[in-house]
Amino acid sequence: MKDIYVGLGFDVHVFTKKKKKIVLAGVEINCGFGLRAVSDGDVVLHAICDSFLGAAGLGDIGDYFPPRDKKSKGIKSREIAEYVLAKIKKKFKIVNLDITIISQKPPLVKHKKKMVKALNGIFRSKNINIKIKSKEGLNILGGKNALSCICIALLKSR
Repeated sequence: MKDIYVGLGFDVHVFTKKKKKIVLAGVEINCGFGLRAVSDGDVVLHAICDSFLGAAGLGDIGDYFPPRDKKSKGIKSREIAEYVLAKIKKKFKIVNLDITIISQKPPLVKHKKKMVKALNGIFRSKNINIKIKSKEGLNILGGKNALSCICIALLKSR
């Protein structure tokens, strides 16, 4: 297909006991632990942003929000998403997002619909799919001590 662009995004963050909740797809989930990150650690929004930037040929979120930059510390991932969306929306339309969250804990299935709804609102797209996969107890992608996300975005030129 002409004028179609594909981007792959990935993010992973390790658990920390210093926080009592995680943020995924813009949704706060109380679970007794958090994610160690410069921002709020929303691996879903980070993976989505990197997939958009990759499809658009614009680098990755670290280029715009460097981890060592004081302005990046504590930033909400929704702000990062809004920045990336503003950067791509004049040239590209979101065709769809396919997201896979990979985690042993916490149980996320009951939050899936709320996450999709939140993403529909942020990106103004109804073509968003989330899958939740366990690590089957394997020590992959951070093992039992981390949460990760992979996203594939399909964009079309305007």
